[in-house]
Amino acid sequence: MKTDDARVLVLGANGFVGAAIASGLAANGHQVYAYGRADTGVRHPRVELVQGSIEDSSLLREAIARATHIVHAASLTTPGTSARDPALEIIGNLLPLARVLECANDFPERRLIYLSSGGTVYGDASDGADENAPLRPRSYYGAGKVAAEALIHACTATTDWSASVLRPSNLYGPGQSMARGFAIVPTLFARALDGAPFHVWGDGSAVRDYCYIDDIVEAVRVSLPAAGAAHYSIYNVSSGCSASVVVLAAACERACGRPIRMEFGPARGVDVQYVAPSHAALAAGLGWQPRIDLAEGLARTWRWIESTRSGSANR
Repeated sequence: MKTDDARVLVLGANGFVGAAIASGLAANGHQVYAYGRADTGVRHPRVELVQGSIEDSSLLREAIARATHIVHAASLTTPGTSARDPALEIIGNLLPLARVLECANDFPERRLIYLSSGGTVYGDASDGADENAPLRPRSYYGAGKVAAEALIHACTATTDWSASVLRPSNLYGPGQSMARGFAIVPTLFARALDGAPFHVWGDGSAVRDYCYIDDIVEAVRVSLPAAGAAHYSIYNVSSGCSASVVVLAAACERACGRPIRMEFGPARGVDVQYVAPSHAALAAGLGWQPRIDLAEGLARTWRWIESTRSGSANR
């Protein structure tokens, strides 16, 4: 199968990451089927919208029949939403993934690219972690990602499907809306706009790697099959741009030119102090390198926020 002939089904295409992947792959010349529960908002001549749930077996199978590649970017949870209800990970994420994998016997030779989480699967060993590090998630969200990876590995071991698991660090950029307890960059910019305090769990010293949305799109693109592609592979996707919450807030202030007030509360048990996985394997194996540093990424994100506000005011 030639990569140039890829027909890509993007699951979760109405989400921030899925929509960006669908748009980016189409712009790169691929035929894309953008699958989501709601209108994805993606408009491109090479993008065909498929509206519905993964639980709709007939619709899912029809979409997989047309595709050569599947990008699984669908998720119904965040670390916060499943913290008190771990069943959400099973019902909302693992069961839909199983519906995809059960199609492997009927639709051979598909390539699956699954978006896992470099920020949660390693637990306290996240600083500089490579793909061979033990997986010790501290949240049900991270545990769900680990379970999903295991299911995908089992699928590739028993069928002719191949898969790449991508473990991105904290993703941000234009198009990202606020999700309570999860999307820190748009939330910081929102607090810069409305003047309300930004609530910090702990003292603000927790460090995260922040990866710009265009860089994960490029990681997906280079993960499409090529000669010699591994049957099952795992790659961290990180930028090397790490910052504490306090430092990130200051960087957002510089990007938007507005102050951000912060208030501090007790730390949460699910939070890891330092998350900065290594992307050396992705660089060596597929030639991927992050292109957008944190300052530039925040500036681009703020310009997008300003443009959407201006558009709303003019309507």
